[in-house]
Amino acid sequence: MKALGSLILAIIVGLLVLWLLLELFIGALKLVGVLIAVAAAVLVYFVAEKAIGKGR
Repeated sequence: MKALGSLILAIIVGLLVLWLLLELFIGALKLVGVLIAVAAAVLVYFVAEKAIGKGR
């Protein structure tokens, strides 16, 4: 009976750790997506500034 309790506890802890890692991974992907979007916006801004600057 003690071994069964230990097994169930190990399974629960394993699932919690797996869920936590998945949440962190999804959060990291969202963060990377935001950083890429910001970098693209900055790049477009500087390209537009150069193009407008040449037109003056």
